[in-house]
Amino acid sequence: MLLRDVVEAPGLGIGVLHGDAEALSRPMLRACTTDMPDPTRYVSAGSLVFTGLVWRRSAEDSDLFVKRLVGAGVTAMAAGEALHGRVPDDVVEACARHRMPLLVVPDDVPFSRVIEYMTGQIAGARMDRLQTGLARQRQWLAAVADGRSVGELLDGLAQQLGVESALITSTGVTVAGGAELDDAELDRITAAALTADRFPLRLTGDLTVLPVGRGLTDRIDAWFLVVRHDESGPECVDAFSELASVVALDRIRRDERRRVAWEITDRTPTVRAADSRVAVVAEAEGRISSDVLRGLVEDVLDGAVTSVDAANRVIAPAAGSDVDVARLLSRRLGRLAPALRGARMFVGVGGQSSDDDPAGAVRAAASACAAAHNDPGPVSVRRAELDSALDLLSTLPDELRRAYADRLLGDVVEHDRRTDAGLLATLEAFLDCDGSWRRTADRLHVHLNTVRYRIGRVEALTGRSLARTGDRFDLYLALRSLEPALA
Repeated sequence: MLLRDVVEAPGLGIGVLHGDAEALSRPMLRACTTDMPDPTRYVSAGSLVFTGLVWRRSAEDSDLFVKRLVGAGVTAMAAGEALHGRVPDDVVEACARHRMPLLVVPDDVPFSRVIEYMTGQIAGARMDRLQTGLARQRQWLAAVADGRSVGELLDGLAQQLGVESALITSTGVTVAGGAELDDAELDRITAAALTADRFPLRLTGDLTVLPVGRGLTDRIDAWFLVVRHDESGPECVDAFSELASVVALDRIRRDERRRVAWEITDRTPTVRAADSRVAVVAEAEGRISSDVLRGLVEDVLDGAVTSVDAANRVIAPAAGSDVDVARLLSRRLGRLAPALRGARMFVGVGGQSSDDDPAGAVRAAASACAAAHNDPGPVSVRRAELDSALDLLSTLPDELRRAYADRLLGDVVEHDRRTDAGLLATLEAFLDCDGSWRRTADRLHVHLNTVRYRIGRVEALTGRSLARTGDRFDLYLALRSLEPALA
C-alpha cells in the first residue's frame, strides 16, 4: 500500500502538509499510533505513524520527535487536528527539515477509522500477493519438472519485471542470470550477504540480495539471488523471494547429482585428477567439512573434477597458468573470510615440471598447501615456487623419490614394522626439535636415554650421523619423501 492510497481514500479527507509526488509513492507496511515524547519503542520501519500531538510543548519537541521517527525508518507521519485545532507550524517545519512526509487527519475523523481502512487494504493486497505467488511457484515447479533450468526461470522473471538478476555463490561465482557484476561489485555483495542480520538486503545503489534456502544459518557455501532494479515496488522483491524457494529445491537436486559424481570419481586413483599441467590441493581446519570444501573448489574452478586423498585433502586439475589459477582462487575463496568465524582454508597451486611426470603438479601443489599453513588470515593460497629444498624435492618423479627414501630409510622402516620400536617417529621428532635431545624426549613423553638409544639405532641402520649437518639434511629429505604430501 502506498502513502498516496491513504490520501486518496474516499470519505477520510486526509490532507498533505508536506510531501511531493515521490514521497506519496512510498510503500507502507503497517500503521502505528503513539503520543509518547520518545516514539522509538512504539513504531517500526515502513509504518505510517498516527499522533495526536499530545507530546508537543515547543518547537524543540517537534524537531526531536520527527528526528526519532526518521531514525526508526518510518515511512510518514499523520497528525490529528483535534488537540490544537490545526497542526502547528513548527511540526510542519520539522517534517520539512527532516524530509518526513506529513499527513493531516481532520478532527472529526478518528485514527481508528483510518487504520481500519489501511488494515483492510493491506490485508487484501497481501492475500492477492499470496495467491499470485502460489500460482507462480506452481508454474515454476512444473517448469523445473519438465526440464527447464532455473536460469531460464530467472531470466524470464527478470524480463517480465524489467530488471536484471543473477544467481551467485558465496564465492561470487555466477550460476545463472544475465546481470553483469564485476569483481568489485561481487566483493561488495558477498561481504554484505555473508554478514547481514536480515534479508532482503538492500545495498547502496540499485541492488537487492535474497538468500537461497538457508537464510541466516551457515553461509559458507550459500547461494544468493541478486536483483538490480530502480524503484520497483515490493512485488518485485516478493516475486524473486518466491523464485528463491524454487531455486533452493533445484539446488538440493544438484547437490545430490554432485555426490553421485563424487562416488564415481573417488573410485579413480587420485593421480587421474592431476592429468593437467596445473593442480590445486586444498584443505581446511575448523567447521568446514571436506564435502563443503570440495564443492567450493569445484564452483571456483568452474566445475573441475575433484577427488579427496587419504589425508582428506581436495585435489583438482585446473586450466590456465598457475599464476592465474592462484589469483582466481585467492580472489574468490578470499570472499568467504567474513563467514569462516575461526575456520581456516589452505590452498596450494602447483605446476607440472615435465611431461614425463604428470603427478608432479599435485606434489608441488601439496607442498605449497602445507606451506600455506604458516600464513596468517582465514584463507591462504600459495603457489608452488622453488624456494626451498622441499619444493625442489616435489618436482622429482615418484620413482626417484621412493628409491631415495628406501635407500636411506628402508632398513629403519622395516625395523619399525617388525619391532614397533618407533624409530621413524623419533627421527621425525628429533629433526623437528632441531636436534634437541631434551625437547624430543618431552614431545614423545619418553626418557632422555630412550631418545639417545633410538637415534643411535637410526644411525646404525642408515650409516649416517645426525651430528653432521649433511647427513641430517639427507635423512630429513628422505623422511619427507615418505610423507603423503609428496606421495
